[in-house]
Amino acid sequence: MFGFSHAFHEWSELYIIIFSDQIGQQYQQLIQWLSLTKLLLSYIALMVFAWQILSITTKRVAMVGHGIILTIIISYLWLLIPDLHDLAINNTGFAEASQYTRILIGFGSAFLAGIGMAVYGNSLRQEKHHYGLYFVISGFGLLIYGVLSGLVPTESHHSVPVLRTLAGGLILVALFKALKVFDLEKEQATAAKLKRAIEADKYKAIGQLAMGVAHEINNPLASSTLALDLWERKNPEHFSSQEDYLNRARLGIERASSISKELLSYARPSTGRRGNVAIEEVLNGAVKLLAHRRKRNKIQLNCAAHICLYGEKIKLEELIINLLCNALDASLPRQTITVDVTEDDTRVIITVKDVGCGMSKEALARATELFYSSKPVGKGTGLGLAICEQITSLHHGKMNIVSELDKGTTVELVFYRERC
Repeated sequence: MFGFSHAFHEWSELYIIIFSDQIGQQYQQLIQWLSLTKLLLSYIALMVFAWQILSITTKRVAMVGHGIILTIIISYLWLLIPDLHDLAINNTGFAEASQYTRILIGFGSAFLAGIGMAVYGNSLRQEKHHYGLYFVISGFGLLIYGVLSGLVPTESHHSVPVLRTLAGGLILVALFKALKVFDLEKEQATAAKLKRAIEADKYKAIGQLAMGVAHEINNPLASSTLALDLWERKNPEHFSSQEDYLNRARLGIERASSISKELLSYARPSTGRRGNVAIEEVLNGAVKLLAHRRKRNKIQLNCAAHICLYGEKIKLEELIINLLCNALDASLPRQTITVDVTEDDTRVIITVKDVGCGMSKEALARATELFYSSKPVGKGTGLGLAICEQITSLHHGKMNIVSELDKGTTVELVFYRERC
């Protein structure tokens, strides 16, 4: 709106300059009123844009920016309203009103819009969006245009209109580039979403198959364990000589049982029973269940009692247990595992951090793959982090893993609030 309305104002002013000799004296005052109105409306459109772009930046920037806009409007009205009567009888009043409009509304709006665009573009760059740079450049273009249009009079030098045009061109090219890259990223995101949907269907089928297989496996495993127990009772005299073989058989059965249980956990559908869950209760419950494993390590919980999340308590507890088990496996005795929980208006962030062995770049890239494990043979099933990612997605969240070999691992869970 600003672009079209301001362009209309500039072209109509050029028309008036060219044909000023043919315009009757009785129309001069009407033309001055129209010029002032066109200029004001174009800059108001820019001010509305500045208000909106500031609204999607950080809270602090938005509050300061909105406060400045309100101050500008009040100052403009305070300067202009007393002169409204003089405008009808004094032509110099129109020049002053136009100056107030350009300096306060024009420069102020362009300056704030430019700041808003630059801050917004910088936030996009931090999120690894390539088009963020072009939004930053557009912001600088708006700042330059605001100075040339609001603070520098057109008649001060013949190059001013040329420089304004160049600033406008910079904004146009930068926005074109930004939107073009945005379209490409959107296409890539759509393709990635389609790929994830196909993979989700595949994993669903695998999950159903795994659930059936795990159920079938559990029965012979239980029978095998029972047979070993009975053999030990009936042949106590042979137990000591055959103990090593029996322990190996029992270890294999236990591992197979562990894998089948985790497969059942991975394939088990969501119950759908959701409610407001206190994160502190989930953490305390998970730590209590791991009491037998955490004797060598300290688990430090930093969570306010009021922080809650809308979800399934059992699933969230399972999520935390899996992450703490991984952290305990990776940590040396007496090392501390830290769990931090923070929140803002739209998110709940849970961070589980250890200073253990960490993962290599290759292991980190495959961390959430089914059946992939960096643990020694017999100690990991490769399902823990896959289950964690599944539960996090179930609660409309994201899981980010940062790890460095011999320096530890940090798992960040970001949950976006539904209602709480």
